[in-house]
Amino acid sequence: MATVAEGTQDGAPALSHDGQQPMLAQGEYSLPASQARPSCANGAWGVSVQVREHLITRSVSYQDTLWSAIDQSGDSGGRHPGEVIWPTWPATVAEEIATSDSPLEDLQRHWDATISRLRDSAKWMAAVLGAALASVIPTAGLSHRHISIGPAIVGVVGLVLVSITLVLVLQVMRPQSVSYTDVQEARLPAGLRGKLRALIRKRRPYSHFLESPFYQWQHTILAHPDLYLPFGVYSLTALRQLMIVEEMTLVALSRAREDARNDAARKNLSAAEAARAARLYELRTAAAKIVTVGVYYSVRARSTRATYGGVTSGLLGLVAIIAAVAWPIS
Repeated sequence: MATVAEGTQDGAPALSHDGQQPMLAQGEYSLPASQARPSCANGAWGVSVQVREHLITRSVSYQDTLWSAIDQSGDSGGRHPGEVIWPTWPATVAEEIATSDSPLEDLQRHWDATISRLRDSAKWMAAVLGAALASVIPTAGLSHRHISIGPAIVGVVGLVLVSITLVLVLQVMRPQSVSYTDVQEARLPAGLRGKLRALIRKRRPYSHFLESPFYQWQHTILAHPDLYLPFGVYSLTALRQLMIVEEMTLVALSRAREDARNDAARKNLSAAEAARAARLYELRTAAAKIVTVGVYYSVRARSTRATYGGVTSGLLGLVAIIAAVAWPIS
């Protein structure tokens, strides 16, 4: 290991014997393994920051293996030069907020409006169904009819079909919570559904039939990470892990500030803390947007089921109820 040379007479740090900038401060923070965290990040973490005159680097380990967001398998060669975390840009949370608006913002606002319209359509569907039933039931004259087995069965089948329609409509109207884990851990259908999906994909390669809406959104994200994920992040798992790493980095930087040799190093550490806070804000904002769009995918899938399955079921149910009402009296 190279030794650090003493400072020069004018107070500027001298270079070490190998030509690198000397170490001005160092900070570490470790997080023990815990099952309370998500399965993708429940192992032991360790973060070490090294402060030099003009840059600050970071080394991250996960389960005693060197870790990086790009290659989570670690460095098989056993050497890691360290990730430069300062200087960087954006340098502050204010700069990150100023640059956070993207062309996707308008699209996301369009999705929010679309969700409202889908739920309004479901309300109209329920209202039309209720009006149709209200116009049919009073004409039945049930109090003056002798109900036989045949029309009773047909009427019950009709009510069941109508109830299925109402359930599908209510699924669109009722808000449902969506978590980041729903999108992160979405998988392809298995069993019979998986075989049927594979059979359909042979004829229609771009079909998403029988896939969950969260898997469709996950597939879109991973196919276009430059649009939906922050720079340097290429998977949903890495995004979640990086949020933990950035929080630990902030603690390590604060510890290094107490060990700093001069005011210049402390100033750089303060700037690095602001930059990592901006990066953490960027990561959390990206995760929140992923959940927001996941809500749209979920509502759209339920609306599709209500549109096709609900309309078909409701129509058949009304036909069955009318047939039961118009059943000839024996």
